[in-house]
Amino acid sequence: MALISADCIKVIAEQAGIDSSGLKQEVAESLAPEVEYRLRDIIQEALKFTRHGRRDELSTDDINYALRLRSCEPLYGFAAGEAPRFCRAAGTSGVFFLEDPEVNLESLIHAELPAIPIEPSFTAHWLAISGVQPTVPQNPTKDEIRAMAAGRLSAAPPDRGTKRARE
Repeated sequence: MALISADCIKVIAEQAGIDSSGLKQEVAESLAPEVEYRLRDIIQEALKFTRHGRRDELSTDDINYALRLRSCEPLYGFAAGEAPRFCRAAGTSGVFFLEDPEVNLESLIHAELPAIPIEPSFTAHWLAISGVQPTVPQNPTKDEIRAMAAGRLSAAPPDRGTKRARE
């Protein structure tokens, strides 16, 4: 029994921006079993990750691990939080929806703005050049290395860079 039909392939093609008249029926019919096989393969691999993790529920992380195992692009924008709760629409048998919480716009407008994020930055630093450690403020001194080896100094002092820069 085929779970994915040629009509389903045509709908997916339309959502991807392919004109439905450009996709012939025989192409959609030959793609349907291939897509179904690939989906089954990914889901079976994801279920293996679930079982090996000793969990009962399949998560998006399991799907991402299975996709990565098959050298496919992972899913972006889907967190592995708790599963969404679907509600049945009144008077229907197969229509479900996600219940959205009500948002008070008045409190949202008067809420305090979050802090501005700090701009990202980076610096380049050579720890060693041809096996020799240069004497720069970022590298520990020979005394600090001896002290760390003896167990007297567990970490570098916080002002080490500015202290040696003055020397």
